Amino acid sequence: MSSDRNSQPRLELPGTRDVAGGIAPGEALSTVRAEFPALTRRHAGQTYCYLDGPGGTQVPRKTIDAMAGYLERSNANHEGAFATSEESDAILVEAHAAAADFLGASGPDEVAFGQNMTTLTFAVSRAIGRTLRAGDEVVVTRLDHDANVAPWLALEEERGVTVRWVGVREVDCTLDLDDLERALGPRTRLVAVGLASNAVGTINPIPRIVEMAHAAGAWTYVDAVHAAPHMPIDVAALDSDFLVCSPYKFFGPHLGLLYGKRERLEQLAAYKVRPAPSEPPGKWETGTLSGEAIAGLLGTFDYLSWLGREFGGAAESATRRTTLVAAMLAIRATERRLARNALAALSEVPGLSLRGIVDPARLDERVPTFAFTMAGLTPHEIAVELGRRGIAVWDGDYYAYELIRTLGLAESGGMVRVGLVHYNEPAEIERLAEALHEIAGSTAAKSPPRARMEGA
Repeated sequence: MSSDRNSQPRLELPGTRDVAGGIAPGEALSTVRAEFPALTRRHAGQTYCYLDGPGGTQVPRKTIDAMAGYLERSNANHEGAFATSEESDAILVEAHAAAADFLGASGPDEVAFGQNMTTLTFAVSRAIGRTLRAGDEVVVTRLDHDANVAPWLALEEERGVTVRWVGVREVDCTLDLDDLERALGPRTRLVAVGLASNAVGTINPIPRIVEMAHAAGAWTYVDAVHAAPHMPIDVAALDSDFLVCSPYKFFGPHLGLLYGKRERLEQLAAYKVRPAPSEPPGKWETGTLSGEAIAGLLGTFDYLSWLGREFGGAAESATRRTTLVAAMLAIRATERRLARNALAALSEVPGLSLRGIVDPARLDERVPTFAFTMAGLTPHEIAVELGRRGIAVWDGDYYAYELIRTLGLAESGGMVRVGLVHYNEPAEIERLAEALHEIAGSTAAKSPPRARMEGA
């Protein structure tokens, strides 16, 4: 696949300066890290090393304060004729507007909140399922998190829908777009795909995939959970019919966030109680929402806006959308440097096999999430050893169920996953590498003298 097919659309940012360098190591990064109270935690005399971002990031002080403030002063159910309920409603209105700015939606009625991405996706898949007939087709991929696979597989049994699969190029863990082209046909009704892989960090060429799906007359449902902490999202440029993400993966509280084109959200029938609103976004927000989490999300957006002004070059007078995009561009630039450091460090670990895109010239095609195995040790053994050293990583399949099986790693425990975000330090990569060298040296297993890079 050529790089232009994998690139995301450029976002115009009036009122911002060049952010090619991102957040520089040193004083600037220390200023950012000071915003995250969890980063002061210590383990065995050292600062705790959070490399578990793909499972959930840490949150800034602004998020914590907003959640505590809500519970202290404005905790109430919505639409009541009294002060705390009115305040709670105002927070919800503002959160919809801020979320729309974060995603580039045309208005707050195109976003809805839920418990998490998985719950929202099951709700939308059931609503879409009502419109499908036996023999209609849904396309899913073997690179995706199972939350964007299993809800569509359920329609196979419930509605007689045919599910077609898009395979993965094992050499670099990228989607096979030729396979996608073969999967599309006159009965295709929906293509479900991820913006970035939560396992190996691959960024999928969503504009191209959406274009292919729409040309076949199908809708698209994009899982942006793993992309949201790492890059700006512009749903207008992506043109997907739906996009979903989880704020607890981008420095917010546990919450799910759904975008849908207004006409899609309006035309589908949501599963809801009868007195609930009949128009979006309310028709998609079942039950009582977590007011404290939504307040916390506003705190997260406040933090990102600060980041965009402080390190992304956004002017004080810039719109919230501009400051949020500026923040994410600064994050992207920062993480590009971290990714380059991580690739170099991991390449020196004896017996380590890294999967995915490993060519430093292709960093624009991935986020800084790395998955690997090591000779003579199971992924869980490695994770335990790192945990003892105060380094948090994940092991297993992390719900990238189909990818792990495609790579033939299901029976051996999957892979170790290291996920970097903008608050991580270069020194933490060095600490990880030192620990892995120690772990590699402690096993009697035979291993090659240098790491084996599986990707391209």
